[in-house]
Amino acid sequence: MLELVRAIEDKKARLEVWRKAKEIAHENKRELEEIASTLLSGGGISQEEMELGMKALIIDPQYLYYRGIKVVTPIGYFLTMGYDVDLLYLPPGTQILTGERLFFHPIVRDYFDYLFSYLLERMGPGEIALFTPCSKVKPYRDSFMYKKIESIINKYGRDVWRFVVSEPLVIVPRFMDVYFPAAHYDYPPEKVTKEEREVYVNNLRKSIEILATNFEKMIYTLPRKHKAIFEEALEMAQVPAHYTPYNVYYFPSLKQALINV
Repeated sequence: MLELVRAIEDKKARLEVWRKAKEIAHENKRELEEIASTLLSGGGISQEEMELGMKALIIDPQYLYYRGIKVVTPIGYFLTMGYDVDLLYLPPGTQILTGERLFFHPIVRDYFDYLFSYLLERMGPGEIALFTPCSKVKPYRDSFMYKKIESIINKYGRDVWRFVVSEPLVIVPRFMDVYFPAAHYDYPPEKVTKEEREVYVNNLRKSIEILATNFEKMIYTLPRKHKAIFEEALEMAQVPAHYTPYNVYYFPSLKQALINV
């Protein structure tokens, strides 16, 4: 498992992981659909099925290794919905979701279903939910700022669960950034319409309300546009959270927040 986790983290090795996973998915599609469906409905699977699921990336090896929980990835969820295998296993960073009004794209709407019917309820319990912004670089973990915050978490965080605030996916939990569709879109904040902004805020509110029940503290470090939307959602949810500025020069305040808040 650790070898697979390290390969996913390595940008070059990651491509080979995805190639092998796609081969496994083509050869075992029906069985993988059954494994994912069983887990999504709260059922149990065998050790052999778990190992197959991790190799095919329908079970996230990162959450299992670091948190000890089995989490069906977006790939697994979309597989049960009949999505094409070749689409789901496009190499992370391949942009296919572009254009206008992406908040209403069928793939994004299906992601929302996955987020609210399954994923967010399995995040935690934990001490801190940390909200950070998305990036033009996909997957996010390959960007400079993401890595900078990650180094602070690793050094000063005790029990920190990271969540990325995103247009148009709204919330992408840490480790899900490499999977379809989080690693396959490009949607600059300036493209968000008034109608989409309403969806954005409402879905953020729902996300915050779910996560607030599983975490002791909430911290957010976001740039101006993300901050305004997030704070509107916070006010609607009536959930307290601590803000630190999103700027590399102010990251010492994030360190202090992780230690003291």
